[in-house]
Amino acid sequence: MAYIGDGVMSPPLFATRTLYAPGHFGNSYEVVGDNEFRTLLTAWQSWGFNEYADWFDPANCADPYVEPLYDLGKALRDAKKRRFVIAQELGLPGVLVLTPNTVFQEQCAPDVDVVKSERIFGQLVCPSIPRGRAIILRNHENWFRDLASAGVKLRAIAACPYDFGGCACDQCNPWILTFAKLCREIHALAECYHPDVEMRMIGWWWSAEEHRLFADWADTHAPGWVKSITQHIPYDQSDEADVPLPKGCERQAFVHIGYAEEAAPRDTYAHLGPVMAADRLERTLHALRARGCTGWLAYSEGVYDDVNKALLVKISGGQCDTAGEVLVDYAKDFLGADDRNVATWVHWLRQWGRPYSVDTAAAELELAKLQITINGTTSWRIRQWQLKSKLMRANTAVLATKIRTPERAAAIAAYWAVHEVLVREVYGIGLLRHIFARDFSPTPWMKEEREFTLLDQA
Repeated sequence: MAYIGDGVMSPPLFATRTLYAPGHFGNSYEVVGDNEFRTLLTAWQSWGFNEYADWFDPANCADPYVEPLYDLGKALRDAKKRRFVIAQELGLPGVLVLTPNTVFQEQCAPDVDVVKSERIFGQLVCPSIPRGRAIILRNHENWFRDLASAGVKLRAIAACPYDFGGCACDQCNPWILTFAKLCREIHALAECYHPDVEMRMIGWWWSAEEHRLFADWADTHAPGWVKSITQHIPYDQSDEADVPLPKGCERQAFVHIGYAEEAAPRDTYAHLGPVMAADRLERTLHALRARGCTGWLAYSEGVYDDVNKALLVKISGGQCDTAGEVLVDYAKDFLGADDRNVATWVHWLRQWGRPYSVDTAAAELELAKLQITINGTTSWRIRQWQLKSKLMRANTAVLATKIRTPERAAAIAAYWAVHEVLVREVYGIGLLRHIFARDFSPTPWMKEEREFTLLDQA
C-alpha cells in the first residue's frame, strides 16, 4: 500500500478521477439493476473514483418527451436519472456528457441534415440551420430540466464534438468553432436548471489545429469559460499531445480503459473477454503527471474492464504506488488470493495484457491449481477470467486455418459457445450493438466468415 508514514496514504496524484460509464449499445451499464449498480459503484468509489459521468445516447431512440409509448428512449432516460441519483447519494457528483448535435431518430430530416465525413456520423442535425439549432437546444433543455426535477444536481457538463457529432457543411466550417458557440448556448441552458454547473470539453478526436483554433477563440470570446479539456490519447500511446489550451483551462486526459496493453493485435470491448493493461496504464499515469494534468476521465464500456478501473484509480488516488500493488490488492479482495499464492495470481493476471502471447493451455492449468472460490462460490470477477483463456484458445484454433474445414467450423462454434456464456451468464447482457457487434470484432476470421457467407449466397 502507498503509505507515507503513521498509516497516512500518499496524496492523490490527480484531483479529478471521473468514471465515464455510458449505458448504451446493450452494455453492462444499460442493463444493470439499481441495486447491482449501487453495489458496483460503491466498490469503485472506494477505490478512488470521485465523479460519475454518463451520456444520453439517442441512437435508435424516439424523443422521450414526445413519444407516447414507453419505448427505448424513455427507458434509457429514466434509468440514467436513477443512476445519477444513486451516484449523488453515494457522494459522487454527476458529469453529463454531451454530443451536442446528436438528436433523436425522428428528428433527422433532409431539411436539417448534416454533411458527414470520416469523423462525422450518427443521428445528426446541422446547428447552422435555424430549425436544426432549435431542435438541439430544445432537446438539451428538456434533459436539463428533467434531471433537475429528479433531484440531480450536475457538477459539470462535458461536451464532445465527435463520435457521435459534427457537421462538415460550409456554414459549420470549421466545425470546432461552430461546436464551441453551440456549447455556450447549451451551457447557458444548463445553468438555468443546474446553477454553477461547470463547462468542460472532451478532446476525443480533436486535431492539433482544432485545439489551436478553440484556444484562440475561447481566450478572445469566452475567457475562463472552460474549466478543463480531457485530451485524447490515441490507441497504443501513453501520453497526450502538447497542444495549446485556453488560458486558465485545466489539462486533463481522456483515458481509454477498455482495451489491453497494445492496440494491435486488438483486445477490446470484451470481444475476447476481460481486459488488462497494467503496464500501459501505469506508464500513462506517469506521463500525465509529468505533463501537469490535474485529472482524467476514464472511458469505460462495461464491467469487463474491472481490473483496469482498479489499476487506474488506485494509483491515481494514492492507495497504491505501482500496478503490482494494485493487482495484489485486487487478487486478495476479489479472487480469493492469500499470502501463499498472491504472487502467482498477480503473474497470472498480468500476462493477459498481451493475450495473443499467452499459452492458454498452461494458463488454464495454472488457474485450476489456484483457489478460485470465495465463500464456496465462484464470483463473476473470477469466472470472466476462466472464460478468457477458453475464448483465446478457440480464437487461436480458428486462426490456425484460412480454409473452411470441419475443424475450423468446430472452433468457431466453440468460440461462440463460450462467448454466449460470458455475455449471458457472467455479464448478464443480451442484444449487443455498435462497438459490441460482431462486425466490430478484432478477430479477423469474422470478416472472413462474412465473405464466405456472401460467396455462398452469390
